[in-house]
Parts: sequence; C-alpha cells; structure tokens
Amino acid sequence: MSESPTDYLKRFLSDVDGIIGLYVSDKDGVIMASVSSEDMPDQAIQPYVATTFLSSIQQSSKLEMGALEWMVTRYEYMVICQFNYATARPPLPLFLTIVGSNNCDLGVILATEPSIRPLLTRLAAHVSSRLAAEDALRSNTDGQFFRV
Repeated sequence: MSESPTDYLKRFLSDVDGIIGLYVSDKDGVIMASVSSEDMPDQAIQPYVATTFLSSIQQSSKLEMGALEWMVTRYEYMVICQFNYATARPPLPLFLTIVGSNNCDLGVILATEPSIRPLLTRLAAHVSSRLAAEDALRSNTDGQFFRV
C-alpha cells in the first residue's frame, strides 16, 4: 500500500453511499488520518467522540459484558460507528470511526470495516511507538490496555 492514508480512506468515502466521513484516532482522540464530505457535522470529529467510546469500552469491561469491539450511536442527523482494535491479535492502539448520514445502511458500514484494516495495521506501528515513548502502553494478563 504505497498510497497515503488519506487517499486510502477517500476510496471508501466515494464508493459507499451514506458514508460522509471516516477517521482513525488514538486513545486521546488525536486524529491520524481522516476524510470527510462537506455534509459531515463538526461534532462528529471532536476528540470527545473517541474518549467517550473509550469510556464505553471500560464500562463494558467493568460490567463483565465482554470485549466491546464496535458500537453504533445514532443521532438525528448522523450515525457514528466506532471500532475498537485493542482486543485484536495483535492489538492495535487505534479506533476507527465511520460517520454516516441519517439514512445510511448500517450493514454496509459494518461490511466496509474489514477493508480498512490494512491501513490500521500500517498506522498502528507509528501510534505504538509514540505511546511506548510516553509510557502509556502497558501489558496485563488479558492483553494490552491503555492508561488514561
């Protein structure tokens, strides 16, 4: 994959009806790569979207509901679908967020996600090295988790 992360994501923005934005972020909500159409609301790309998802992951774990791999949040004007890769093998310290219009097909969004994984694997090395340098990435018996 010699193309830039943004070019790679642009393919999904134009090919899939209803998707108005895609971005990859780390645990702090720092966006690593993103694309969007002019229809995407500004609220969908705010850092609190990723940190709220991280809180949901932690609460799911505390309630012993199992690993939260993805979550859909529906709003009046958009649908946000977020994917967690901390439980993947190998773990990826990234979150994928796909923003759809209010009438998008959720099944199409979920089917699009596996095609984006090669990009995430490529970006994970950069994020892991940054997190390791910050000493924010630690191992436990269940795999890896992120200290907030």
